[in-house]
Amino acid sequence: MNNDLSNLPAGKSLQNGKYKIIKVLGQGGFGITYLAEQTGLGMKVAIKEFFLKGSCQRDSTTSNVSIPVSDNEELVSKCLKKFKSEARKIASLNNDHIVNIIDIFDENGTSYYVMKHLDGGCLADRIKNKAISEDEAVKIIKEIADALRSVHSHGLLHLDIKPANILFDERGRAVLIDFGVSKYVDSQQDTTTTSTLVGFSRGFAPLEQVNATASSLTPATDLYALGATLYNLVMGITPPEASLIMDSGFPEMPATISEEVKQTILKAMQPRRKDRPQNVEAFVELLPKESPEPAEDEATIVIAPKPQTTNSRTRNGKYALIISSALLISSLILFGATILNNKKVENPQPIVDTSQIDALNNQVQTLTRTNTSLQRQLEELKTQNNTLSTENSTLRKNNTTLQNQVNSYKPDAERWRRQLELNN
Repeated sequence: MNNDLSNLPAGKSLQNGKYKIIKVLGQGGFGITYLAEQTGLGMKVAIKEFFLKGSCQRDSTTSNVSIPVSDNEELVSKCLKKFKSEARKIASLNNDHIVNIIDIFDENGTSYYVMKHLDGGCLADRIKNKAISEDEAVKIIKEIADALRSVHSHGLLHLDIKPANILFDERGRAVLIDFGVSKYVDSQQDTTTTSTLVGFSRGFAPLEQVNATASSLTPATDLYALGATLYNLVMGITPPEASLIMDSGFPEMPATISEEVKQTILKAMQPRRKDRPQNVEAFVELLPKESPEPAEDEATIVIAPKPQTTNSRTRNGKYALIISSALLISSLILFGATILNNKKVENPQPIVDTSQIDALNNQVQTLTRTNTSLQRQLEELKTQNNTLSTENSTLRKNNTTLQNQVNSYKPDAERWRRQLELNN
């Protein structure tokens, strides 16, 4: 028996030719994910194979999976049962932001489930070595929060939320994948989690997950990871580890990040579980709210000014004032023209005293000239605003570079600090 290969080779068929393996997409401690073709429809799918790293091995000739050490049989059997149970649970969630499981079957001495293939790319690749805009980051986090709402409501925890486990579908929607280390929190379910077997993602796992016990993991554990993911998106760097936050506090974030986003990150990544939001609704409440659409009416358009904030979306006060003034002047011009028209309709007889109408005409002409001047100022301010936006983008890139350099020194600094403590 040859045990050198752990994954299925390209071209390997499953289910009597229904699926054909194309390549390996990824391999973790709990299983292997393949890109495959559903041959009947000529459609690409993703297939997850149960393969417990360190406990399972594959015969390269037959592709059968076996357990070489008998002492591991009980553990593998337990995890395989969990693999199937959670696949069925995830398939029932029916959420646009959760990977869609469409088939499950046994073969080669193990189990597989089939998912819709997401070809919109991975969030980890999108943010590689750079931050994304705050608006885009908040949109993605809200979509994953919606996925978590469904997950938690069905008694599950995901336990591995990070950019590498967020893909995008053909419509650009964020989709949460890889439930390999998830666990049940329902008291009637087995509370065993594979996180103790396959580890955790540094920077995205809170202290209670690093030292995991069945009772220590709650929805607040996932919300810590969601906050850490938001940090990763707006900062462009890996979040600080939970132990460093506990020892040294949270590192300062740049002024370019809005206060609402800062507070969301800080509260979600609190070292003590009870100090974080306890459910998805409380987490989402911390995020910036979407601006309401302007109300429109056939006769009147009312534009409500947006409240001024400290983030990158803040508008210049003078810019907003000029827009409001231009709208007011335009309304007065229209109002004056309406009065003149009404005068003509209501009184077709020659007007003896035209002084009032002449005065009104003069006011309309003056307001028109003022409106033209304000429009010119508005264009100038738009040009200035574009220049400032370019400068702000450059500053953010420089700041991110400096922050990356600072973070690269942190491990050495921590090592020196511990060495000094030992020497003392």
